[in-house]
Parts: sequence; structure tokens; C-alpha cells
Amino acid sequence: MNNVIKDKKVNYLIWLFFLLFSISFSFSIFPQMTSIEWLSLKYDKTYLRSGPSKQNKVLWTYKKKGLPIKVIRKKGDWYEVEMPEKITGWISSTQISFKRRVLVISDELIKIRKKEESSSKVIAKVGKNVIGELISCQKKMCKVDYYKVEGFVEKKFLWGAD
Repeated sequence: MNNVIKDKKVNYLIWLFFLLFSISFSFSIFPQMTSIEWLSLKYDKTYLRSGPSKQNKVLWTYKKKGLPIKVIRKKGDWYEVEMPEKITGWISSTQISFKRRVLVISDELIKIRKKEESSSKVIAKVGKNVIGELISCQKKMCKVDYYKVEGFVEKKFLWGAD
């Protein structure tokens, strides 16, 4: 009887060890996943590559410091990202800034308002492809800073505000 209990305990411990080993092994072989987050380009010249290494083909060269990028996942020192044109690729972590930026995607000039209300006074207007610093976002409006002009912009006109 005593041997049966010992055998059950040993079987249980072996099973538990195998389960924990399998879980930890699966984390080590699969790419590190991150929740969707927004970062930005750190330099005036950044390469978007087909894979997570400098040996992979350059798909695109971006020449816009501060351009917001949507992170899909991270693998080692590389981020798989989505660009404003919906192109995806890989960028080295050395080329990425953690500063939150937004890009105007509207073809029309958009209004920067003094307060969060849509009836608030317009203090400036900005055009397509202008990059600003994201301060905060609510449901429909985001507080942004465009070249020291701080105000509120409708979220639907911005890439990087989700």
C-alpha cells in the first residue's frame, strides 16, 4: 500500500515537472509577444526590414524622425511593426523611441482646439503627415502638442492615438 502511494506521488511529480518544462520551453522557442503598443522612430533614417536581423532585406527606408509605429510583437532586439501605410516589417530596437507621437492622416486641415469640446475655440490648424507629441487621449479627442501649440484634436484624424 505504501509503495502505491509513493508511486502515485512520483507519477504526479513527473507529470508536474513535464508540464512546467513544456510551458517554459514554449516561451523560449516562440517569439516574445507584446500587447499592441505605439512607439516612434528615433532617427531621421530608419530601415524597415523583411525579418528580425540586419541580414534581412530592406523593404523601406523611412526618413521621418518621430513617425509613430504600431508594435505587433517583439523578437529579441527587434520589433515587428505596422507603419501608417499598413506596411509591416521589422525595425531594430536601437532605432525606436518610446516617445508617443501621432501623425495627421486627414487630407483636410484639422483643427486644434483650446478645450476638449468640439465647440471650443480653434487655436491652430495642421495638415496631413504632420507629427505631434501625444499627451493624452479620451474617447473622441486627444491632447497633442504640435510645435509648442498644445490643444485638442479629434482622435479619428490621427494615426498612433489608439
